[in-house]
Amino acid sequence: MKSKQEKIKKLLREKNIDGAIVSSPENLHYVLGFGGHQHTVSRQAGFSVGVISSKENVKTHGITMDFEYPTFTKKNKSDEHIIKPYSTWVGVRNWDNLVKDIPMEESNFKNSFEVMLESVKELGLENKNIGLELDFLPINYYNQLLESLPNAKFVNISDLFIYARSVKTREEIEVFRNICSVADNAFYEVSKMVKIGVSEQNLSQCFKENVIKSGICVPSAWSMFSTGANGARLTIPEDGIIKKGDVVKYDAGVNAGFDFYTTDTSRSWVMEGADSELYNLKDMLYEAQRLMIKSAKPGLPINELFNIGFNYVKEKYSIYKRGHLGHSISMGPQTAEAPYITANETRVLEPGMVLAMEVPCYIDNFNGFNIEDMVLITETGAEILTPKTPHYI
Repeated sequence: MKSKQEKIKKLLREKNIDGAIVSSPENLHYVLGFGGHQHTVSRQAGFSVGVISSKENVKTHGITMDFEYPTFTKKNKSDEHIIKPYSTWVGVRNWDNLVKDIPMEESNFKNSFEVMLESVKELGLENKNIGLELDFLPINYYNQLLESLPNAKFVNISDLFIYARSVKTREEIEVFRNICSVADNAFYEVSKMVKIGVSEQNLSQCFKENVIKSGICVPSAWSMFSTGANGARLTIPEDGIIKKGDVVKYDAGVNAGFDFYTTDTSRSWVMEGADSELYNLKDMLYEAQRLMIKSAKPGLPINELFNIGFNYVKEKYSIYKRGHLGHSISMGPQTAEAPYITANETRVLEPGMVLAMEVPCYIDNFNGFNIEDMVLITETGAEILTPKTPHYI
């Protein structure tokens, strides 16, 4: 994928921050256009690192273990970044060294932190304002930075990345189209098997199998398929069996593997024999969500979008309570991220935002509803990215 470093550089300049140390797997991928294997698997700070200057035309440094250095070099198309290795325990040898005992030239052992400090100094940041992902870094790593760079001033830029990621590039939008299509097709297959006597495990397995068939995604581990009272609490699939009068609810997603992008979609289906008020409630929630989608367009304050959906339900069910009616979504690891669709969010909708718009209602120890679609804000309105799976069966 293409690097989005210029978006980050621009935001750093606007905040008077001279550069940044990029530590999380997702945000390293964001600035480089690719990520580190062991870094992603372990989520440990230092396995791969980015050091970025806020100045235009200054290359970002991507630092990774010697074992992965050739991979980073291969992915660094057109030498956009400076790729640097650090020494590890892997012990890669060349052929002559291994079988003929011919010595090979080896550099001095340098760990990840030492190479990162070299890059900070090469970019002239050792006594400047440096952005850090303090929401990700462990305290011991942060303390080591304080000791090693005593003249630097550190600024938390975790929210800066979330802000940048909230408006997608054209390439990112295509990624979302693809992974939302995979999720939607899998959900559609689930919808065809929903009937009395089917288990939560059956629904979940159908979804997983159809996602894996795509070859480009994996099911999100948190995906929930529930029926009846199980739908009123946060839980992964258990031993529930669809019964007459139940609400069958799923809230699930897919992940684009090492490219991190993720989805979040929900459906709720009322089974035959249910209390008539459950059908009425489902209709109100669905109509509220459709009204939100219809109203969404660039320039609309997000709190107004919340009020459109919330007040629609509240008019019929005065006791209705909900803190948000959706959220932005991008690379994780969290599924929901800012901006949230709340009564207090004054940021306006922008073209390129991808939002999970949802109108849930959970009834303790009885049933649960969530009506949710992935929605792209376009130049003129909104486009549903998960249109295939029916809201009614």
